[in-house]
Amino acid sequence: MPSSFDRIVVLDFEATCQPGTPPGPQEIIEFPSVIVSLRDRAVEDTFSTFVRPTHHPTLSAFCTELTTIRQQDVDAAPPFLDVLAAHQAWLKGHGLLDADGPEQFAFVTCGDWDLQTMLPVQCAAAGLPITALPRVYRRWINIKKVFLDCMKKAKTTGMPAMLQALGLELVGTHHRGIDDCHNIARIALALAERGARFGITAKLAASHYPELPLELQWGDRVERAFLKKRHLASLLGLASGLFHTRMVRAFLEGGAEITDDDPLAELAPDARIRLASARDRPAT
Repeated sequence: MPSSFDRIVVLDFEATCQPGTPPGPQEIIEFPSVIVSLRDRAVEDTFSTFVRPTHHPTLSAFCTELTTIRQQDVDAAPPFLDVLAAHQAWLKGHGLLDADGPEQFAFVTCGDWDLQTMLPVQCAAAGLPITALPRVYRRWINIKKVFLDCMKKAKTTGMPAMLQALGLELVGTHHRGIDDCHNIARIALALAERGARFGITAKLAASHYPELPLELQWGDRVERAFLKKRHLASLLGLASGLFHTRMVRAFLEGGAEITDDDPLAELAPDARIRLASARDRPAT
């Protein structure tokens, strides 16, 4: 995975809301994105559509006042799964989504909420397993962290504050997704001019992944098990209890050693994991 990306896709959802606790489940009502070339210092293309909520289809007055999104906007919009498919087709059209190749870009968000919370909640509400999403939707760059790393004396990271610190004015309407995307893109370009690097800052928490059925192999012995949290430490702990022996290493079927949590996020159900204990010879 690149330590710094040349192309980014800014994303900023708007969702159903009301005073106090959000409706359950909260649903995306605007799905916008902006492709930015950090190398060329330019916006390449935009994607923007409203989304029709299905669990709570009537927008609150609070939601409309905050976002300027009207009831007629969402009533005429496609549902989430159609919008998600269109978004992926848009990315593929720009050569940014190749399942068999290296990741060509990263999403950039203002905070972690969009991809850490809102997208998993929306996928669950639509009956889509989070593991069905391409991996790029499950790790991202929080522009606030890039901003703080680049602007050492900055103390606040709200979008208006970041724009002000960079000598930029807020354009459009704050809390309107496509306008926020363009403003985040302007922040990103201004930071790139100052030498900022754009590397992954966050990934989807293991708690959002479903329980994973596995086959665990130690020597000639194979046991079925369910991994509740996709952490390497959890996997080794599960195997140690199952085989009554302290396991210290784990390997994918192809032979590659699992050295961090990332491979576990991509494992398909019923994959076989080979294990090694502290007293075993190093596996090859």
